[in-house]
Amino acid sequence: MRRHKTRLTLLAAAFCWLGTGSAAAQSDDLCFECHNDPEITGSAGDTIYLDSERYTESVHLEMGLECVTCHSDLAGFEDWPHAERLEKVDCSMCHDEAFEMWDAGVHGQPAREKGDLDAASCADCHGKHYILPVANLNSTVYPTRQPHTCLNCHGDPKLAGKHEGMGSSEIAIAFLESVHGQALEKSGLAISATCSSCHGTHKVLKLDQMLPRIPETCGECHAPIYRDYVHGVHGEAYETGNHDVPLCTDCHGEHNIRSAEDPASTVSPRQVAASCARCHEDMSLSTKYGLPTNRLDSFNNTYHGIALSLGDVRVASCASCHGYHNIRPSSDPESMVHPAKLVETCGTCHPNAGENFAGGKIHVKDSPEDNIGAWLIKRVYVIFIAGLIGGFVAYIVIDLMAHRRRQKSSGQNSNEPEES
Repeated sequence: MRRHKTRLTLLAAAFCWLGTGSAAAQSDDLCFECHNDPEITGSAGDTIYLDSERYTESVHLEMGLECVTCHSDLAGFEDWPHAERLEKVDCSMCHDEAFEMWDAGVHGQPAREKGDLDAASCADCHGKHYILPVANLNSTVYPTRQPHTCLNCHGDPKLAGKHEGMGSSEIAIAFLESVHGQALEKSGLAISATCSSCHGTHKVLKLDQMLPRIPETCGECHAPIYRDYVHGVHGEAYETGNHDVPLCTDCHGEHNIRSAEDPASTVSPRQVAASCARCHEDMSLSTKYGLPTNRLDSFNNTYHGIALSLGDVRVASCASCHGYHNIRPSSDPESMVHPAKLVETCGTCHPNAGENFAGGKIHVKDSPEDNIGAWLIKRVYVIFIAGLIGGFVAYIVIDLMAHRRRQKSSGQNSNEPEES
C-alpha cells in the first residue's frame, strides 16, 4: 500500500511539473554543473559524466521527473559535492507492478536468495539515465534491439558457464540466425518474436515453468497453427497433461528456429523424417503407448526414402502424408492417411492416382509376418545376386591362376637348350 501511495504521489507531482514547463530541467541544472563535465572523475578515476543533450530524450525527463526523484536520498541535499556512493535507486516507487513481476521471475527474488549479484536488474535492460520509451527505435528494449540487450548477459560464455540455469551462450546467440532473429535483424520486422515474446518481459520464468505453456506461447503469434495442433493427436494428448507429447520446440527447435525451406531446419524435407524418428523410433515410448516401430527404416526403404536420401527434396516425407500440425490417427476420418482420404492425399503429388495406387503400403516391415511375398523375393534376389557376383569373382580368379600357370610353363620351355 505504501508503494502504491508513493507511486500515485510521484505521478501526480510529475504532471504538476509538466504543467510548469522546464521546472525539472531547472532543478537538474545543479547536477549537470558537475555531471556534464567529461573531465571530472570520481576518486577511483571513473567518469561521472552524463550527456545532458542525450538525457533530454529520456522518458523520465519528458514526464518532468528530476534527478532527485530517483536519487531520493539527495532530495533537499545542500552540502555539495554529495557522497560518491548513493543509495540504490528503487524503481518500484513508480513501477510497482513491473517490480513485483520482475521479483517473481528468475532475475528477482530467486536470484537474491542465492546471493546472485549477476542477475539482471532494471538498469541492465532499460539503462540508467538514458531510458527511452519501448516504442522508441533507439530503446534498448525496442524489438529489433532487445535480443542484443539480453545477449549482453546470455551471450557471455563466462557468465553462462558460471550459472547453470542460463544454458549455453552459443544457443542464445543462435537466435540471431533464426527465422525470428533474421526477421528482426535483416528485415526490421518489429512484429517478429523477440526474447520477451516467449520468455516474458519482467516475470521471466524457469524452463520447467515455461514448458507447459509452449504451445499457447507460440500460438499468440501462430494462432491458426495452434488451432490445428490442439485438434491433432499430439495436441489432444498435450491438453491431458501428457509430458511425453512433442511440443512446438521439439520439432522446430528453441532459439535456432529456421524456415522449413532452409536445408538446416529440423523440419526441412531432408530432416523431417529424422525429427519424427526421435519419438517414433524410441522403443520406450513405442512400448508405453503401443506405437508401431521401425517407421524410419521402413520409410527409408521405399522409393520416397531412397529418392530423398539421393537429394530429391520434392518427394513425400512424413509431413506430406500425415500432415504438419493437425496430425490425426489413421482411424480418424479427418486423417490424411484414413483409407477414405488416401486417394486425395496421394493425388497431391500424383494427380492420376487411383484406389489401387493409393492402396499400396508404405511402412512395410522386412518380415515374413508383414509381407511374405516381398520378404521371399528379397531373399531370392539377395542369394541370386550374391551367387552371380561370387561366380564372376571365382571365374576371374581361376582365369588369372590359369594365365599365371601358362606364363610359367612358357618361360620354362624357352629356357630348355635346342637339340643339335
